[in-house]
Amino acid sequence: MKDKNILKKTSKSISVGADQVFEQFKSGISKIGDIGTSTKDKFINYVKDVFNVLPFLEKAGFKTNRLIVGVSVPPSIEIHFSRFKEVSKEEIETMYEEYKDKKMFKLILKSLLVANDFQSKLSTDNLLFTETCIEISIPPKVSIKYLNKDIANINRLEADFD
Repeated sequence: MKDKNILKKTSKSISVGADQVFEQFKSGISKIGDIGTSTKDKFINYVKDVFNVLPFLEKAGFKTNRLIVGVSVPPSIEIHFSRFKEVSKEEIETMYEEYKDKKMFKLILKSLLVANDFQSKLSTDNLLFTETCIEISIPPKVSIKYLNKDIANINRLEADFD
């Protein structure tokens, strides 16, 4: 009998929790739908600014692996990069000057360089650095991503066979 009461209470708690999550989800979806035209246009322009600076970031040695646009409140842009070449500090300074009107370029590149410096000081025997992810949202976030070496080796082998 005691087990049945515990089961009923647990079931009720899960049900109440699920209802709360569903209500929050509905509220969030409603907020996305309520975003005004001017806000949507600003965000679209913001995303276009990011798209426009990606070639410059590649000149700085960072290849874009993927880009994810989060249509949410607040909206977000998640960009995954891998560094494919080293660029000298002098070349970076020249790029800052050349693209000084591109605020998004400077913001992203500085974040990538700081993350790259941070990542270079970290190492592990079991994990392999794979990419840096920058999430432009409120608040912004930079992630340094690692992959288990065994999985990385399997992925490389599969790529060799493609």
